[in-house]
Amino acid sequence: MKITPTTLTINQLFSSNSEQFIIPAYQRRYSWGERQWSDLFNDIKLLNQNDTHLLGNILCLTSDHTVGINKLEMVDGQQRTTTLTILIKALADRFKELGIEDSHKEQEAMLSCKGFDRVPKRKLILGDLDDPDYVRFMTRNDVESSKNERFIAAYDYYSGELGKLSETDLYEFVHKLTNNTFVIRLDVADAKDAYKLFETINNRGLKLSPTDIIKNFLLGHASLIEENTLEEVKRYWTEVIINLDGIKTDDFFRQYLSYLLKKKITASNIVVEFKNLYFNTVKEAENLNEFIVYEDLTDETDDDVSDEDLVTEVQEEIMVNYTHKISITEFAKRLRNASNIYKQIRNQSFESKVFNRHLRNLTMIKSFPSNIFLLDLFQRNIKEKDKVHILKLIETFMLRRHVCEYRTAELDTIFASLVNIEDNLAIYQVEKKLLKHLPSDNEFKEKFSMHNFKNNEGRAKYVLEKIEYDLINDHGEYILNSGVDLHLEHIIPQKILTKKSKHEFGNWESYLGGNAIELHKEHVNKIGNLTLLAQSLNISASNNPFKAKVEEYKKSNIQITKEIADYDEFKFEQVLERCEELGEKAVQIWRFPGADVK
Repeated sequence: MKITPTTLTINQLFSSNSEQFIIPAYQRRYSWGERQWSDLFNDIKLLNQNDTHLLGNILCLTSDHTVGINKLEMVDGQQRTTTLTILIKALADRFKELGIEDSHKEQEAMLSCKGFDRVPKRKLILGDLDDPDYVRFMTRNDVESSKNERFIAAYDYYSGELGKLSETDLYEFVHKLTNNTFVIRLDVADAKDAYKLFETINNRGLKLSPTDIIKNFLLGHASLIEENTLEEVKRYWTEVIINLDGIKTDDFFRQYLSYLLKKKITASNIVVEFKNLYFNTVKEAENLNEFIVYEDLTDETDDDVSDEDLVTEVQEEIMVNYTHKISITEFAKRLRNASNIYKQIRNQSFESKVFNRHLRNLTMIKSFPSNIFLLDLFQRNIKEKDKVHILKLIETFMLRRHVCEYRTAELDTIFASLVNIEDNLAIYQVEKKLLKHLPSDNEFKEKFSMHNFKNNEGRAKYVLEKIEYDLINDHGEYILNSGVDLHLEHIIPQKILTKKSKHEFGNWESYLGGNAIELHKEHVNKIGNLTLLAQSLNISASNNPFKAKVEEYKKSNIQITKEIADYDEFKFEQVLERCEELGEKAVQIWRFPGADVK
């Protein structure tokens, strides 16, 4: 391995006219936040005149030197380098504001490079996801349409900090940044050496995300086979990153592995399990022993541990067949395909509006673990109506468990076990497996009536929506808009003691009578005190607070809300009565075959 290490000041790093840094398309988005911005700024600002600050390593994959611009592919160091360009841009603009043109030009010059045509080009090119937004930021053109607002946020942070400095302090800061701050640039000519070095550097010390480690592991192995293979795997990985834009990539890998391995995967085991899967399924892995394998330390004290009895119950069903091995490109392709399905699940972006509606319901319920099985379900050759039926079963299953406060730690194992179902028996087998872990009708009814929906607004909205559909006997033709325009309404308000609440809603404390404060805490977030109301229906205060609300409830088109206007009064007794009524309805709405005989 030939490595060319060079210690460079920031001025030296950016001053070469013939070099351009390229962030590969497969890299993740720019993601530094205020903590990292402030650490960088303060580390430089607080340097003594004779001190130096080392920012760390920048790893570049170099090509043959040319007479034009030499493009350096940045394998490691994108976050720091991108942040430095934003800081330099803020400095350039600050000098321009102060009318110090020579210093303004010095900073601007660091942000560009020139080839033999002498046409200025950007010093830094970001990956496909971020580069359009970075260009908008650097040129101040249509910034409002940016998807990644961190560029502007970082710039605003640095502009604010630089604005606090006197002109003398500003010059001192620039000197410390450009002359006293260093990076160690490691130039590597061969792709396989670059990925190998990346893993060696990051094996200890700075903690990388599982996604970063997996990316380097996969591309590093691809680089050892042949150039064509590396380019193909890079292309598939880039598509994975694009598919998962806006989604936590580590979530995808954890649930993807759970789906493939048919078992629960904890956050601390993602990399270990990925590598085990890779070595057991990829044909070329047998010949890649010289590649450094990352040694993960699994956290055996992880709080989110599978239930032992449940694992024993399903362990006979989670055998993984490794006999048929696939190529590394096929492995990467399947990863790409799964990421596309995962994107559609998380973003509710299938062509089928019915699928999307039920996926939205699952999101409102907080049914994240079910994605493990949904990755499998949406790749199966099953009729759409059967898939919809299964989605409804999962809705009922998850709502019942949440309401009855069953353990969430075992859900990953439960949904991983569903991956074994047969297409022609899918509905029957899902029902059978889920029924084992489902609350009975009696338990659900009792717990539903008393359930506290505090901090679960989405789940409460979902429940009220379904009750509304049942009330009006809807057959799928009517969809409530329960986004920002439709509010979760607390009939007895969430706050009844403050001057503001009394001004807005009337004196509920007096209206509710004795023990109002204690009883309010107990009942305010129960289903009997909740309904849905359009944002436009503002409720004003009066001497009788409930009567004021009734007038607005009468204007609503939502039947469950209009019904509340029939009450002569609404106190804690009425909350409990309504809880009982809605509990009876809930058992009928969220029926599950066989639950009544548990």
